[in-house]
Parts: sequence; structure tokens; C-alpha cells
Amino acid sequence: MKTTKIIALLLAVLLMAGIFSACASKGPDVAIRTNVPRDTLIVAYGANMNGDFINGFGNNAYDLSIKTLLHGYMGNYTVTPAGEYVINPTVVKDTATATDAAGNKTYTFTLHNDLKWSDGSAITAKDFVTAVLWQASPQWLEAGGSSALGYGLLGYSAYYSGENEYFEGVQLIDELVFSLTIDAEELPFFYEVTYVYFDPFCKATYVPSIDIVSDANGARFGGDIMADCQRIAETSGGERFAPTVVAGPYTFVSFENQIATLKRNPNFKGDVNGKKPTIEYIVQQAVPEETDVDILLAGDLDLLPTMIEGEKIERAKADEFTSTSSHLRNGYGVMHMICAWGPTADPNVRWAITSLVNRTALLDQVLGGYGGLVDSEYGVAQWMYQMKEQELNAALTPISFNIDKANDYLDQSVWVFEADGSTPFDRDKANAEGTYLRHNANGDALIINHAAAAASVGAVLEIEFLRNTPLAGIRYNFDSPDFNLILDQFYYGSELDDNERIYSTFSMGTGFVAAYDPYFSWHSDWAGTTYNPAGLRDAQLDAMIMEMRRFEPTEKDAFAAKWVEYQVRWQQLMPSFPLYANEYFNLFNSSVKGVPTTPFLDWYEIICEIEKYPE
Repeated sequence: MKTTKIIALLLAVLLMAGIFSACASKGPDVAIRTNVPRDTLIVAYGANMNGDFINGFGNNAYDLSIKTLLHGYMGNYTVTPAGEYVINPTVVKDTATATDAAGNKTYTFTLHNDLKWSDGSAITAKDFVTAVLWQASPQWLEAGGSSALGYGLLGYSAYYSGENEYFEGVQLIDELVFSLTIDAEELPFFYEVTYVYFDPFCKATYVPSIDIVSDANGARFGGDIMADCQRIAETSGGERFAPTVVAGPYTFVSFENQIATLKRNPNFKGDVNGKKPTIEYIVQQAVPEETDVDILLAGDLDLLPTMIEGEKIERAKADEFTSTSSHLRNGYGVMHMICAWGPTADPNVRWAITSLVNRTALLDQVLGGYGGLVDSEYGVAQWMYQMKEQELNAALTPISFNIDKANDYLDQSVWVFEADGSTPFDRDKANAEGTYLRHNANGDALIINHAAAAASVGAVLEIEFLRNTPLAGIRYNFDSPDFNLILDQFYYGSELDDNERIYSTFSMGTGFVAAYDPYFSWHSDWAGTTYNPAGLRDAQLDAMIMEMRRFEPTEKDAFAAKWVEYQVRWQQLMPSFPLYANEYFNLFNSSVKGVPTTPFLDWYEIICEIEKYPE
């Protein structure tokens, strides 16, 4: 009953922005607003959530925050503010490693005996083994889920393909002890511990009637889990959309009308430092980009995270009731391009596109001084960039706005004719009205359909493309569809018939995890899956990726040097158009006590550090 009343109150507050403004003292010279209840943190984003709140689906960043608050924090490893992977001492009591004669490396984990699920039941080694077996199973893949977790462990391929019902590199040893063995063929690996980093899955929820068998052959489920996989993946209103038993600091309450409501988990042991959250409710919702800061400044939101727009940042800084924090982005603004379908399958077309945008317009009109240009697949917060900045800049070809250059690239493509498919295209006839287009030998016009995710970035790109692309003989159709449609077209486009595919280019953003491993983004092994949805295939890039993976964790200099080579080759292929690197700002009501994010930890990963002052 209390939850229902609070949700109703929150909705009323949001709909009646500014009516109930009030002030209280936070300190000698700082005032705070108290529109929103103290026990509630209202967080807003400028795009819709998918509503998929478990791992295995093409979630966007807004679903990820909810998933982390529900399922995160209880993994056997954790990421530090500086981006290092370390054992989570809140979860793991002891760990040991051993290497056998074949070179296979086994990690054995002993859990603390006081870990609990949100329903009060114990988190045990069975739940970690369930997480490994489930996510690597062919049944989960068949049910529509996807995961690369388990890759690198001994016997992964045979288990994932269904050839072996046992996962050889997994052992359930006793109630609190399990082990994971990395295949010798996957070693060395620069980010080795990520192969054995897992969050637990509640066995009683996922496979309630099937036990785990563990013996000398490895570990397996003691029965067919297909029905359970379908139940989790497909049941309307079920675990995928409304998780019931969770391990994280918050539990699921509801998701309606793009408003997700969570409640503090009373059985959460604590974060890596043993700290628990102090805020009772979290409400996350989508708000229009055009008015998000207006709503914040009216006092009816607590937090607008990852803001990039300079004008909005300056407004927040100037407001006495609003505070800000910031960090360098571990990622970059980007325009993804499909490399295995449509006109952008040709790298000459992709390079031409990069020459038709004056990126400084984005810096001036969107970022407002809080960002800079990048010329390949990197973010300025990455340690490799900070170590190799000068060398990288010297090795890369600067991306520049140049319509003549765009025509030069297109002259090397198949789009070199007029409408009859035989008369050579004459760039001097191209005009701003777009009545003279490039065609291929079949007489097909060069038409590119674009989907823009962020309104602010999309608005600038639309002006740039509509003004410049006709001068290169391209018709560029610009669209701003629902974000979930963008994700479906991008991540699952390879599963669609050609007549169902719409877009060749997508303006979105990319965030890197602390363990930068492009194998799961650009290697040919994953082309056409949700890991490499662009469908890029390049043997030379593949080889560089594998070389990067094969360094020992201590070989940072060698890794960074190979990373520079990789960036040069990636740029030659140009599977995505790098737009900018920037600083992320959190804008928050001054009733909130700090949001100390880092390039590697977002607000939802430090929720135990965020507090609200009393009204």
C-alpha cells in the first residue's frame, strides 16, 4: 500500500512541475529544493527504456542502469573507480589459482556464508554455476537470449554448440565453493580475470526443478532446461520484464508508461566497501530532451546523468538549486554504419560519409566546449589513449569535412553513373536541390536512410547531411524513430529480410567497459550477431584483435602499442564514423549529496555513495 501511494505521489509531482517548490538550508550559502520526497531518487533520461531487465537481450543504456541496480554488486569481481578488475571482498572469502600440465588455469572461489537473495534465501555456489551454465547454453540461445559469458573457459565450444551436455571447465565443489577453468588455448589473455567474472543467477528462479550435476566431466544441468529458458525469455510480465528475486541493492516494483520504480533491498549485504544504499526508492523515467533541464530546474527531478549538451550544463551550473559533477567519457559519440548490407557495405561510401559532416558544428552547437574530435574507435578516458596519445594522432588520418574528397571516395565505388547506369557521373552537375544523383550500373540511385537516436546530435547531423550530401550525389533520408526501433534495426538487422531493413547509418553513442576487448565488437567470429551487428569482416583486423588478447595482463606497453596499430586499421575500414569524445556531466538537485561518478563507474554503480539531505 505504501509503495502504491509513493508511486502516485511521484507521478503527481512530475506532472505538476514547479507548483510545490520549497527551499531548505543545506549549508551556510546553499539552498536546496524539496519537491521530491527525501526517500526517493528520481532519475531521468531522454530516451525510452526497452523494458528488458535481465541479461541476454539488446538492452540500451537506460535498461542497463535498472539491470545493474537489480542484479549487480554481487559478482565475484568488481571494477574500481580507476577501471581495474579486483576480487569483490564482500562476496568472495577466498580465492586460489592453479595451472595444470596442459596449461589450463583454474580459479577456485569460496563465498562468504552471509550472502542473500532479496527474498532472504542464501546465495550459494549453485547460483554462480547456474549463471555460467545458463548463459552459455544452446537452449538459452534458442530461446532468444544471447551471451558470450563462458567464452574462454575449458569446453565452452562443445557446451555452447550442444555437442557436450557437460561444461568441462565448471565445477560445483560444495555449498560455497566453485571453480572455473580457463582453456590453455585462450591464454595468455590481457584481461584474463574477465573470463571468470560472473554475477549469480538465482537457481530457484531460473531452474527450480532441475539440479546441477558436477563430477570429473565438469558441470551440467540434470535435465532439459528448454522450457525454463522459454519461460524466462517469453512470458509476458515474467522474469525478463519484472524480475522477482534479485541480488542487487534494489528490488523491482513496477515498469509502466516508461517509469521504472525500484525499492531498496533489505537483504543486500553491501557494496565492495560493505556500504548499503540510504535512498528507499529509485524512479527512472524518460522525459523529453527538449524539456529535461527545465524539469530539473523546477525541482521535480533529482538527477539527469550523462548530460553532454553545453547549453544545458551551463544553465545547471548557474542555478543556485542545482549541482553538477563530471567525468571523462569512457566511450565516444559515433555514427554506426552497416558494413554487410546496403550502400555502406563499401568502405569508400563510409569514408565519403565522414567527409560530408563538419564535426565542429557538433562541438559548437551541442557540446558547447565540453568535448573534442576523435578520429578512430577510442575514448579519451582510456588508459591506452592517455599513454599513446601523440603516437596515435601521428598515425591516424585526420577526418575532415571535404566535399571534393567525398566525391573522390565515391568515384572508387560502384556509384559512378547517371540514372542510365552507363553515363559517367559528373560531380560538377551535383546541386544543392539533390536532382542529380549517383547510380550504379543497375541504375539504382545512391540513397542512404539514417536513424538518429539523440535529438540534439541528430538535429545538427540532419542539417549537415541535407546540405552536403546532394553535392556528392547522395540522397540522405533522415529519420528520428522510436529508440527501440533503432535498436531492433541495428542489433537484429541481419535477421531481417532485405525489404524489412530500413537504415544503413545510425547516430548513437558507444561506451566501453573497463576491459577493452574489441573481439566482441568487431571480430569476424561475431559478424551479424548482436556483438558485431555492423557485420564487419576483416582478416587483418581479426589478427590484430587476437594479438591484443594474447598479451599477459602485465604487458601494458605491448598491448598499447598493438592498440595503436589496431586503431589505424580500424580507421581504414571505418565501420563507424567517430563524431566526438566528450565529458559527461551529472546534473542534480542540490538536495542530492554528490554523484561521484568516474569514467568506469556510472551513478547506478555507486548508488551506495549517493544520499539525499533531509527536507
